[in-house]
Amino acid sequence: MLTPTPRFRLLGPLEVRLDGRVVVLTARQRALCAVLLLHTNHVVSVDRLAQGLWDERLPSAAAARVRALVAEVRRALGPAGSSLLATQKPGYVLRVIPAEVDVFVFEAMVKDGSRFAANGGWAEAYRCHDDALSLWQGDPLPDLPTMEAERRRLTELHIAALEGRAEADLELGRHRTAIAELVRLTSEYPLREGPHALLMRALQRDGRTPEALAVYAALRTRMVDELGVDPSDNLGALQRRLLSGDGAAQIMALPSTPQDRRVPRQLPRASRRFVGRSTELRLLDMCRQQAEALALIVGPAGAGKTALALHWAHRIAGDFPDGQLFLDMRGFDDAEPMTPEEALPLLLQGLGCAPRDIPLGLEAQTALYRTLLAERRVLIVLDDVAHASSVRFLLPPSSGSVTLVTSRHKLSGLVTMDGAYRVSCDVLESSEALELISLTVGADAVAADPEAAARLVELCDHLPLALCVAGSWIGDRPGSITAYVNDLAERGRLARLHVEGEESVAVRAALDLSYGTLPEEARRVFRFLGLMPGTGRSVGAAAAGARLDEPRTADLLSLAQSVHLLRDVEIGRPIWHDLVHEYARERVIAEDTEAERSSAVERILDHYLQSTANAAITCGLYASQMLPDTVDGAAPRIFDTPEEAFAWFDGEWDDIAAAIGYAAEHGPFHYAWQLVDALQDLLHHRRPLSDWIRLAVLARKAAERGDDQIGRAAMCISLGHARWRDGDLRGALGEYENAELLARRTGWLFGEAKSLQGKGVTLKLLGEPQKAPPCYQRSLSIYRILGMSKAEKTMLTNTASLFLALGRLAEAEDAVTGALSLYGEAGDHGHSMALVNLALVRQKQARFGEATAALRKSLFVSREAGSVYAEAVALETLGRVRDDTGQDARAILAYEDALVLSQRVGNRNCEVDSLVGLAGVRLRMGLVDEAAGKLDAAWAIAQRTGHRTGLVEILLTRGALSCAREQYGDAVTHLERGAGLAVNGNPLTLPRIRTLAALAMLENGEPDGALNAAEEAVDLARDSGQRLVQARALTALAMVNETIGDLPRARACRDEADALFTGLGIPIPYRTAALWHKGTAAPGSGPLRRRPRPELPAEAQARLDLYLAEHFDDVTEI
Repeated sequence: MLTPTPRFRLLGPLEVRLDGRVVVLTARQRALCAVLLLHTNHVVSVDRLAQGLWDERLPSAAAARVRALVAEVRRALGPAGSSLLATQKPGYVLRVIPAEVDVFVFEAMVKDGSRFAANGGWAEAYRCHDDALSLWQGDPLPDLPTMEAERRRLTELHIAALEGRAEADLELGRHRTAIAELVRLTSEYPLREGPHALLMRALQRDGRTPEALAVYAALRTRMVDELGVDPSDNLGALQRRLLSGDGAAQIMALPSTPQDRRVPRQLPRASRRFVGRSTELRLLDMCRQQAEALALIVGPAGAGKTALALHWAHRIAGDFPDGQLFLDMRGFDDAEPMTPEEALPLLLQGLGCAPRDIPLGLEAQTALYRTLLAERRVLIVLDDVAHASSVRFLLPPSSGSVTLVTSRHKLSGLVTMDGAYRVSCDVLESSEALELISLTVGADAVAADPEAAARLVELCDHLPLALCVAGSWIGDRPGSITAYVNDLAERGRLARLHVEGEESVAVRAALDLSYGTLPEEARRVFRFLGLMPGTGRSVGAAAAGARLDEPRTADLLSLAQSVHLLRDVEIGRPIWHDLVHEYARERVIAEDTEAERSSAVERILDHYLQSTANAAITCGLYASQMLPDTVDGAAPRIFDTPEEAFAWFDGEWDDIAAAIGYAAEHGPFHYAWQLVDALQDLLHHRRPLSDWIRLAVLARKAAERGDDQIGRAAMCISLGHARWRDGDLRGALGEYENAELLARRTGWLFGEAKSLQGKGVTLKLLGEPQKAPPCYQRSLSIYRILGMSKAEKTMLTNTASLFLALGRLAEAEDAVTGALSLYGEAGDHGHSMALVNLALVRQKQARFGEATAALRKSLFVSREAGSVYAEAVALETLGRVRDDTGQDARAILAYEDALVLSQRVGNRNCEVDSLVGLAGVRLRMGLVDEAAGKLDAAWAIAQRTGHRTGLVEILLTRGALSCAREQYGDAVTHLERGAGLAVNGNPLTLPRIRTLAALAMLENGEPDGALNAAEEAVDLARDSGQRLVQARALTALAMVNETIGDLPRARACRDEADALFTGLGIPIPYRTAALWHKGTAAPGSGPLRRRPRPELPAEAQARLDLYLAEHFDDVTEI
């Protein structure tokens, strides 16, 4: 009689069938089968089975429980149970044909489908993906919570199969079938680019290009809102091809991998003295063969876990073409272990994210991290992890990447809940330990004294770290193995008598001997490395701690390196093993007085503080006004160039952040907030915003602990700046108001001025500029009292911006002229912004040549100063000037460059303004859907940030968009809403709003309302001094009067408008470029329907050419 062949289902509720009959299994039996099935035909140890079956609280006699479950499953499988589920040390193996397990069939079909698709075999690709999906019976392993990692991997494969089938449908001409599937997919996975790209292609091929563009716009809005990033360059390229109509019926698939993304190579070098570990390496290789996504190396301190991890990581690095990431998680350092909030920004930067592109908040950072890794194959090494919770947010979403973790703890939670493959890294075998000793002292020395070498291995407890320290000591003293062994044995016994609970007595004894060989001056330098947390320290900071010069300090540290206590001294930043750091800390506590330790800590902190301030000044950034006198011996760094200063900051960042944390926890508390204050602009330009906020919150708590009101006020100001940069205007306002109260209470004038300055700017952006003048006036008067000319210049520039927002052009002109007179020829960020404000005044006055000249100078100054922020604002303003004069192509260039730069530096307000500007130009060109997408993106940002001026401009342009769609009632609604916001927050926009409202009402059959709106627009423009806006409002008023039959008044309005246009030098084709209305001189037979511009008479064309040459051709194109 033939033995029935079992069939297994994991894609859905786990099921086992024999001859078509379902085998009834308990939940625990199903869990056992699942673990074994996922490792079909491979031995699974009893320990691994127990971890997969229970959570971290393993039952007593877990191994016996596993054996009992195995017996039960064998019985359930019938006569063949024992041969199918066989015993094989150290556990069990389930021997089945992979074709009888649905998971393996599913994976093979998906892989085949992808291969056929890559070669253009779309019919075969469809068949493979469709067959694979027929096996899917619901979420895999639903009742097995310990299999979460495998469930995530299978879900990713399921999505890939769905995408593959839809793409095959698309390529086979079944567009509508593909669309139905892709609409569901994009709804279910709203941030996944793959199905969105396919849906855009399918809609385009079905003749629905506007809907395809709307898909892109909606995706971009979600990504900006939730992740703070734009879609990939490839998806953007697809959108541009759709817009241009290039290859209308044949738009191809996106490349699977962007060509310009960064490939990180962060693995530290592997040890040159790596020996043995054949068993561990074989287990890790087996983990790789079984496609495990999470591997865990555990073992005692000093056992060589990191060395093993790096050796294997380098060996398999070629399997990960998208790079390798490495992070020291500080799990057992005396600093706080690295949290996901600290780790994610570092990993995101490793993946190519600029600091400004990294969103705030753990959830948003995790989403961005998983999005970037979703279609990449990356190896991630997380070294020295203390808790499973530190790792979970850092795990990639797909099976293509692998995470390798090292820890002194077993981290059973990662095994049971996340499916980690655990490998133990214990002490070396005797033969391996002797091999390591031979590499350090020489094979001849070991051969000459084998008994002493064997005794040395025993005294070092077979620990690699202890063996390396001992071998290094002996290597410099040939023939001394016996003497060293005798000394080590004696010290080891003493250590055992006096130290309890030590991780490794052998390490202590070996370190004692190496330390004891150093001269006292070198021992002191080494001890002081243990005063503060970290895995390394610059020679400069070490010199400050020891109160020595850098060359002498480097020489002494080299002595410590020669006895294997440190490494990498020669590159200026010695690093150490965490046990060595613990040893240094014990020695400094034991050998140096509390006063000596406190003085050394103060010198190190002051070294960082004064060096940071020098770096900021060298880079032309904010200079702290609260620096204490330099502590004697701190020896801060001096920098010759901004490049040198930035390089120093980037290299020292980890230590500076650790120093802030140390000062906040242990004191002196004032150093925590003074460091954050000095770092303010460096944090903005060089670190993710989340770092700035995290450290400022920490430093404020330190100031509170020290009852330091000025420190609290300073950190409120710093947090106000950070939240303002992120667009959280309400949050920023609250911080500034708290700072103002604290500064006044303590009589800190500078802090009061800074908080009032920030408060005024924030109120203006929130659309409440009428509340800001008292803030500006008080701030400006304080700066003048304090004699702070640079701050005075900045305040005058801000005042000009405020008066612009209030519609008071004459006062804005006076303020910006005063600021520029103080700047003279000096060029920095503030000078560039003052020139932008001058250009804005001239633009409102329709003096476009002067506006362009100011912007050209602003761009030169911003680039010389390296201020990308100011450059972005200048370009956006240049777009406005070109927009006003009908230079569509040039306006687009300026707006697009401004958009890129504003996104790079996180200037959300400029980003909104650039998007609105682009929408307006596209609207005039007849690209209505593209304009709508840009307005939607701008609205999402402005709603989040509260950028009132941006909201007004969006509503104005939405009114124009509704006119373009002949939805005049909607247009009036948008414009009335915009007018309500503009009354207090942006009055200069009101005449433009009322002009467009008049034309919309006219088309909507409301001539009386149109007349009132047009007359109001003319009065508002005249009163505010906006002559171009006044001329266009008069044109609209003429059109309304023509419609209602008052031709004499219409003629008078047109004559007055023509006189203004002529006086401003505006050529006829550009006079009504902003009206966006049929019947005007602007091109278009209907709202925004572009038609070819009529040829001008030769004389008129000559005048136009002369105008362009005089005012715009001399501007360098950006």
